[in-house]
Formats: sequence, C-alpha cells, structure tokens
Amino acid sequence: MKSVAASGLVIAAILSIGLGGCGSSSKSDSASSASSTAPATTTTTVEPQAKVAPRPNIEGPNPTIAGYLKQSGVTQTPVHRGDPGAPVIDLPTPDGWVDAGPDTPKGAYYAVIYTGPEAHNYTPSIVAVVSKLTGDVDQQKILDLAPGELKNLPQFAPMGDGSSTTLSGFPGYQSGGTWVDNGLTKMIAQKTVVIPGSDGLYMLQLSADCLEDQLDVAAPATITIDDQTKITT
Repeated sequence: MKSVAASGLVIAAILSIGLGGCGSSSKSDSASSASSTAPATTTTTVEPQAKVAPRPNIEGPNPTIAGYLKQSGVTQTPVHRGDPGAPVIDLPTPDGWVDAGPDTPKGAYYAVIYTGPEAHNYTPSIVAVVSKLTGDVDQQKILDLAPGELKNLPQFAPMGDGSSTTLSGFPGYQSGGTWVDNGLTKMIAQKTVVIPGSDGLYMLQLSADCLEDQLDVAAPATITIDDQTKITT
C-alpha cells in the first residue's frame, strides 16, 4: 500500500465527503492545509468485525443537529428509496465496492463496503442516511451544527477545518478526521446535505469509515460518490 503520509492527493480527497473535495464546490482551503500537516500512519492489525461498523452517536460538549432538532420539536423521519414524495437520490457504487446488502444498517438509505484485500480484518464502508424534517427547521442551522457530531468523538483530531460544499447542486457541509475507537485509530468523514423537497426539508448524511491506514482505498470511492451522485426533487 502507498504511504498515506506521502500522498497529499489522498488527504485532500478524504476531506471531500468530509472524504471528495476534488469534485465538490468548497469554500475552504482546508484540504491543502491538511495534506501538509497530516501525521504519518502505521498499519494496524485488528480482529474481524461486522461488515459495516456502527456509526457513533456520542453526546458531548459540542452542539449537534440531533440536539437542535429535539430542542426545536422537529420530527426526523427516516426515508428509504421509493418513498412517495421524497427526493430521488442516485448514489453510485464505486469500483471495488459492493452494496452492503444484509449488512446495511437499519434505517440507512444506502451502504457500500470495500471488497479488496485491505478489508481482510477491517472493512471500509460508506453509509447514507436520509431523513425528512417536519417542523420549524432552519436549513442554515442544520449546516452550522453539522460538525458537532464528529467533534464529540473520543480523541477526535480534525484534518483541517470543515468547509461548505455542494452535492448535486444542493448545499452541504463536510468535515473529517481521526478518532479512537476501542484502541483503534479510525478515519471518519461526513458530508451533510440539505434538500428542499416538495413537501418539506430533507437531510442527507454521508459518512465514510475506515482505519487510518486504509485512506488509499476509501478516498477514491468518496470522490466517485461526490462526482456522480444525482439528486432529483
């Protein structure tokens, strides 16, 4: 595997889904900053795990979207493909990845997993969750609070500043970094997108999960998703 520390392109790419700035419209130069300051990494051997690692939802000092929705009395309803009235979100399957099938998390709109040899002990995954937000919700507030969830993770270390972005023309926010989960240093990246629909506001959250030394396989997949996703309302 190529050295992650030596690959500035990979580090820049990882910040685009929070992991595909190369294909998104970003208002920050955080990716280039991260590429010059990212520490060297080492290969980690871990025990086999579930194909899709659980997405953390940890309470902490940083305000989050979930907290705002609860305080504002906004109802968050999971959306699945084909739901009447919901936006149609066409997410690609990157080369070397497959649909997670029965390993798709409950309530997820989409999930893919990497199938290459690097996934022998730990499987990189990308998950999309779509929600309909019913109530008095501030679209900009959603984006402003988007980084809070990652900032509350144990030992979270951001890879540069997060940034405003778009996905298929819809506004979003992206951020990414490393955190420690049961002794493992993981990379997590998240892109939150707000989609005004015919019957209300929808929120798409894409999250990519991998070990720190698996960036070389995760980053190209996030670029594909960033470039090829199509959202139709």
